[in-house]
This record gives sequence, C-alpha cells and structure tokens, in this order.
Amino acid sequence: MHCHSTRSDGKNTPQEVLQEGVRQKLDFLALTDHDIIAPKEFQDSLWSEWIESCDSVEISARNYDLEKSLHLVSYAKIFRDSLREVLDESKKWKMSMKWGQFYKMIYEFWFEGSKDWFDEYMRNQWRKPATSNKYDISRYFFWIWDNAIRMREILWELLTSNDVVARFYEECFKREWKLYEKYWFEARDYEPSVEDTVEEVAEKSRGIVALAHPNVTFSEHKWWIPEFERTIGDYVDKWVNAIEINAKASAEWISQILEIWERYDLILTFWSDCHSIWYDGRDGKHGTIWQINPLIETEIYEQNFWRFEETLWI
Repeated sequence: MHCHSTRSDGKNTPQEVLQEGVRQKLDFLALTDHDIIAPKEFQDSLWSEWIESCDSVEISARNYDLEKSLHLVSYAKIFRDSLREVLDESKKWKMSMKWGQFYKMIYEFWFEGSKDWFDEYMRNQWRKPATSNKYDISRYFFWIWDNAIRMREILWELLTSNDVVARFYEECFKREWKLYEKYWFEARDYEPSVEDTVEEVAEKSRGIVALAHPNVTFSEHKWWIPEFERTIGDYVDKWVNAIEINAKASAEWISQILEIWERYDLILTFWSDCHSIWYDGRDGKHGTIWQINPLIETEIYEQNFWRFEETLWI
C-alpha cells in the first residue's frame, strides 16, 4: 500500500519493485511515489502477474488553516486528469523553490557546489536529478567537506545527534522549523491544500485519502501525540477518510491511531513505506516491501483491506 521507486525518492526501479512483489507472492501492490501517479504500464504488468493494483500516489499537501505540511497517501481505481494537472503544477513550483534555496546557499551563504556537481551526485546515488528534493540538497552539501563544517557551525546549539543532514534539512529548509526564516527562498505556495486533495481524490475519483505515517508526521521532537490528538479532527472535518499504520509505529502510537480510527470510522491503510528493498528499518520510519506492524492483529488488517477494495471497486 505504500512503496516508492526511482520515479521519486526510492532506491529501486519500478521494475525491481514489481519483481520483488512477484517474489513475495503478493496479492496487491501500490506504487505511491511522491506527487507522481503510478504509471498504467506498471499496473498492467502487476495484473499480468495476478497482483491487484490501482491508481496511487503520495501527495505533498498542506493544511493552510493549521500551517502544517504533510503527506496524504491516495488511491482510486482511476484518478481524474484534473489531479494530474494539480500535481504537475505543484511539482513545477516545488522545483522552483528547491533550486531557489540551492542557489541561495551558494551565492548568499557561500556554500561550495554547483548544479552540475549536484546532478552527478544524484546519478551516483542511482537517482535521476529531476527526482531530487531538499533533503537530497542537504545531503549533497554535507558531502563536501567545507560545507559539512559550515553546517555544523550553523546548527551547533541545535544538534542533539550526529545526523547533521537531517537536522539541517529540518531546521533550514522546512517551513515550520527554527531557521527556515533565514534560509528560505520566497516562492508561491506549491502544495495543494488538504481540501483540494480530498476533492480530487475522494470526491471526483471516489477514492481514499489516508493521513500518512502520523508517527513520523507528528514526530515527538516537534509535534508528537498531543498535537496529533488536538488536530486530527480538522483533517476528518476536511473529509480525509483514512489513516495509516506505519510498520515502525510504536505501541503508544498504535494505541492512539487505533483509537482515532474507531472514533471517526476511518479506513486503516498500512504496510511499510518502502524506499529500498531489503532495508532493515534502522531509521525507525521505513521498511521493506510487505513489512507490516507486528503489533496489529491480523484480523484488523484483513477487515480494512476488504473495506479498502470495496471502496475502490477493485
């Protein structure tokens, strides 16, 4: 239900993802790349192997009422073309912001680097430069020795771990964080609103919009469970109709998610948020294909998957 490929920020090609699904003898597999709908050819190839699929995508959206960016994993039997137009527009402005911040780091804050070097760096990661994001920019700058020193100097009082790249991305490039106001590049808001996403997916395409990995979106060092509990009603009011159980969610998070799931009669989506086949999950966020949270009863998965299929008419 939640898997990425080299079409966005995954490490494996769609064909490799497909082959792994066949090897695992899966009954269903959805490719949910960021802001890119799974290609029909991929779905056709799955169906030829007797694996069910559907239109699917992980949408970068924003709750403008709460000033919160988040991901909505979305599914439909067939998405309307208007959703593709929304995503294309979002990607265009997202690229504008990404490159604006990239060049601001170089020309205003004197970081070493160039777009050609960055493109080569991405290719060495087995990724197309066009699939890069601001986290990739953070990794690229840290890869250059002088920049790594500079990044530590910028973050010195904020560093609580050795993961300078993740902290730099969060503090300097993410809208909600402390240093964003200094390092941001002004561009128009590129993320579709939660309301627009729900309209395109749930209303026009009769699909499912799931709040992705709440244990990550509301991570404890910034939002955590109290913020999740306080704001989840707003997403339900905006007609988000599903919530995801991440494979790495803790028992505490699972208890909260299941309580919300039952309270609002949501559909439960699940599985691993796979970015790399055979990944060991050491980051506490991602797993490999078909990895589900062992703390959930099998009956809950089965009941919700039946409801998922019935809703989409698969």
